[in-house]
Amino acid sequence: MKTTFAFLFAGLTITLAAASQLPVEDFSQWKIPRDWKAASGQLEHPFTKWTSASTTLKLKKEGLHRVTFRYRTPGATGIPLKIRIGTKVATAFPATENWSLATIYFREKSPVPFAFIAEGKNPYTLQIKEMKLEELEKADCRNIQLNADDGVSPFRTMKGDAHQTVKVTDHIDEGAAFLCRGNGAKDLRSIELPATPGKRYRLSFWTKGTPGSLRTTVDGGWFPKVKYWSFTQTLPVQETWKKHSLEFRYPTEQEYPYLKRGLLACRFAIPDGQLELFLKCIELEELP
Repeated sequence: MKTTFAFLFAGLTITLAAASQLPVEDFSQWKIPRDWKAASGQLEHPFTKWTSASTTLKLKKEGLHRVTFRYRTPGATGIPLKIRIGTKVATAFPATENWSLATIYFREKSPVPFAFIAEGKNPYTLQIKEMKLEELEKADCRNIQLNADDGVSPFRTMKGDAHQTVKVTDHIDEGAAFLCRGNGAKDLRSIELPATPGKRYRLSFWTKGTPGSLRTTVDGGWFPKVKYWSFTQTLPVQETWKKHSLEFRYPTEQEYPYLKRGLLACRFAIPDGQLELFLKCIELEELP
């Protein structure tokens, strides 16, 4: 019998109603180059040149699925960990000295080629463990939180200085917050999150930082030669914590055919002169 329970991982707090875990090959059974190590449930690679470790994910049926894992990349300043699903690079996770929880949502037909891709110019260490594959139902993803307590992985930096996570004591929930600091414009884009075409959503979050403004956008991704959809609001930033929210409708496939992917991302554009910005309690909620 299926039950409802709370599950915390991959930079996300998600209320699961019917998620089913599927088997994943042990790392020792993956296709890995000689210099990779697979032991005690962990993959490790002393990076010196481009390389990848791959497997095939076997799904029971078509639909929304999620992969989660823990990773860290000591010494890999500014070098992302890329993930290939099917024939395309699906996402890239920021470099991190500390263990971070990562998640990927996808829709593919079984079997699904999957690979971790390591690249860069300087040596570093890549470590991966606790990989999980789940089959999801719509109810599993009606409320998602990007959680800074779980590391930097909910966001990738598109330009400017990399973001980090820091502990805060002046917020009602305390815990950790995402922090973007430095001169020049910066752009933070979240991992892709599941959304149902035609449904209404609320994106809410807290900010504080250098007084100014923050341009907040949700979109369905950018692809060449297709009609692009996005929803944007410019919101104020002040020196003390303030909660913001914006409501929007995720368009139907008839309006924007590429949104049949059922995925969207949140983007925070930080203007030049905004020397410090904290983000916390970022929540995407499906509305009735």
